Amino acid sequence: MSRAEYVPAIGEQFNSVWNRGLKYKGKNGKEFDMKFFTPESHYEYNIGLQSCYYGITGVGKNNSKSFRDMIGFPKDKTLIGDSGGFQIASFKKRGEVCNLTPIDSLRWQEANCDVMMNLDIPPTLDKIPTYEDFMKALDESVKNFELFERERKRHDNFLLNVLHGENIKLMDIWYDKVKDFKFDGFAVGMKPPWDPMIQAMGFMYLWEKGEFEKESFKWVHFFGTSGKNVVPAIVYMASKLPSHIRVSYDSSSYNIGSIYRTYYLPLDQGPNLSFGNKFEKINPHLKQLPCMCPVCSSVGDVNELNTTDIYAGTLISLHNLYQYIDYNNILNSIVNDKDKFIDYLRQVNNNEKTLMSIEFIDFAMDKGLKNAVDKYAKWLIPQDLNKSKQVGIFNF
Repeated sequence: MSRAEYVPAIGEQFNSVWNRGLKYKGKNGKEFDMKFFTPESHYEYNIGLQSCYYGITGVGKNNSKSFRDMIGFPKDKTLIGDSGGFQIASFKKRGEVCNLTPIDSLRWQEANCDVMMNLDIPPTLDKIPTYEDFMKALDESVKNFELFERERKRHDNFLLNVLHGENIKLMDIWYDKVKDFKFDGFAVGMKPPWDPMIQAMGFMYLWEKGEFEKESFKWVHFFGTSGKNVVPAIVYMASKLPSHIRVSYDSSSYNIGSIYRTYYLPLDQGPNLSFGNKFEKINPHLKQLPCMCPVCSSVGDVNELNTTDIYAGTLISLHNLYQYIDYNNILNSIVNDKDKFIDYLRQVNNNEKTLMSIEFIDFAMDKGLKNAVDKYAKWLIPQDLNKSKQVGIFNF
């Protein structure tokens, strides 16, 4: 069986800290390099994701080194590239033109990444797509995929195809256009990303198409999600695949620590804490951190997280990231015992749709996807994509 891997999408705040080589001196005088992937880090994690748009235009744009060398990402760790399609679609929505070209995306990923994404154009960012929007995005994506297949120079890494569509009809249209490309797996871009039923349907679609049985299939990735409600479904999906296929999912929401000084309690149990200018209003009586993770264990005084320097936000983000990693590891460790897995989810999650997605996967594997979609139709209605409605650590 395979194991799901949480992939932290690297924010520009981290890149700035790493580019400057900043270190944090914790209690007892021990120094940490503020990363999450080296022996000098608070903890050493083996995977990360970077959008090529920020890799090209961000803090390292004038650096003579490659982006990977600039941030010191080790060769024995896995760096996934994001092709920048989200940024292209975002610029277009604002009536602007993104200065990222398809060949720029491909070459940057080849220079830096162990896993590359094809340059897909998402059919939507914040609403259910119209059929016209869907077809325009598909046509543009196919042109980019053709370029990536034709111009690809590096073959010692993986290049993933991309699947979109929020129902079987749309998935059929998209899949029929992209299925014959010679790539190394699929990334799932189903919307909304935090809906476990929608993600499960995308997975089962690839399952029924026989993608996971192909010798060339090495990786399946779920775009932009780490929600507390969706991760159990992804972990369960991974448990159904052989170990030579890696399964991953990414998000950057842990970085809310750097942006807003928001501190997640372990496993998102209870209200979030706030530091900086919100500390006195939200949790003024806090005297010690309610966590013993490697980051929090290095902090001598809670007021260190109230300072205005870049260290405070980075430490909170590293703490938040550890919570995602810990939750993922717990689920992977117990998924083989389905009864214990479900019991645990009822205790820490208690989301009916999460439990229903696991039922859906089992039913689809037994009776077929079409029958599963018919049976669970009311659970598969696409939801409003307004992220402002989401709260808490694992919602994006």
